[in-house]
Amino acid sequence: MAYDVEICTAHAVTSQATVTTGEQGVPLPKGFCFLVSRSDGSLVQPAFEFFADSHLTIDRNPKLACSKNTTAAVAADLTDFHHFLDARKKRVSDVDEQLLKAYADTLTDLDSAVTLEKFAAATIHRRWSTVTKLVAFCVKRGYLRKPPALLSKQTKRGTVQVLDVDVNLPGLNDADELITALHPETVVGVLDELGPNPVVERNGLVELALATTAQRLMAELCYHAGLRRSEVCDLHAITVLKTRTEGRDPLSAVAIPVVGKGNKKRNVPVPVWLLEALKCYAKGTRQALIDLRLRYRKLEDHGALFVLDVNDRRHAGSPITPQTFDRHFALARDRLLKRLSKEPDLARYESTQRERITIHALRHTFALYTYMEKRANGDMDAIKYVQSVLGHSLRETTESIYLRSANAFESETRESIRLHIEGQSFMQLSVAGGSA
Repeated sequence: MAYDVEICTAHAVTSQATVTTGEQGVPLPKGFCFLVSRSDGSLVQPAFEFFADSHLTIDRNPKLACSKNTTAAVAADLTDFHHFLDARKKRVSDVDEQLLKAYADTLTDLDSAVTLEKFAAATIHRRWSTVTKLVAFCVKRGYLRKPPALLSKQTKRGTVQVLDVDVNLPGLNDADELITALHPETVVGVLDELGPNPVVERNGLVELALATTAQRLMAELCYHAGLRRSEVCDLHAITVLKTRTEGRDPLSAVAIPVVGKGNKKRNVPVPVWLLEALKCYAKGTRQALIDLRLRYRKLEDHGALFVLDVNDRRHAGSPITPQTFDRHFALARDRLLKRLSKEPDLARYESTQRERITIHALRHTFALYTYMEKRANGDMDAIKYVQSVLGHSLRETTESIYLRSANAFESETRESIRLHIEGQSFMQLSVAGGSA
């Protein structure tokens, strides 16, 4: 009776995977996600129909109607919901108002496997929205035995029908609650737990280290360029390798193209010293793992910059996913807290323990530090630069998220941030000649 589902992602080469309409089938576009049973590999219905209806264009050769990150997030949300149904020995057809209320209760009661804390309000609302859309779809298709009521709601896109189920979810009114910026010492600590520093100091000069980990470099991109975890995982090796950094000041920045939410492209400035470290990784560690993948699995180079460095030949050289990045980061956070708990000064341990140390917090930290640094240097419209780099379509989004919390955050950590920024600004780098 159990669903016991897992997520499958369609690729361009899997032409056997099709969406069936009547008697015809068409190939699924690359990046389309759906759920299958672990036991026999069969499609999970009606989740598959919901995915096809909401995520594919109506076309002879359908394409994704949203970004691949969105469809992956929806698939993860629905996987969680099917696991919830499994635990209660229920099917989708059994979903009614009481079962939905029970699911809403689990969202507010359970702890995140990544942060080990209660789910953030934004995560709860996203999961609830995903599940209610699936259920509303099932109500319209007549798949439920005791369907919850629907009501009409006006949106910017017109009138839509939504579930009429009253649940108590945490509020989203205070944007400041969604913002977490890390103390500079916390950033340094968690980065060091992820791997060796990509630069080392020798005779008063800083050079590229011989090697570091993919996870350290990924976190550096979140912290120094404000990238989202999915944007980091989606970076291609060729993007970095073709970037011209020769002869440039290591403390300057060169813009690289990034594809963000909604498949929106933007150019993001990345420090030259970090780009050099990425090139070193791409030519060294990554290439060796890709060669291993080609030798033993006869698979083509997928192009992703960051790949798994594991002993298992089945997975070595495979792209690092956001979920894998999350797990590595959570382990690094735990190691940092364990180390701090053994130090004589417990004050730092206690303050660090109160911080919400996540990958996305690195992006928030980048934004706040950048805003405060530019404002301190006389930029009267620093928020415009932050908006552009982060990829926010509306200025109001950046202002509502960051401006309101900047003053309070700056007052709490002003001295530490000042020393941190000065250290970044006045550090003289000498990049080793064979690194690029």
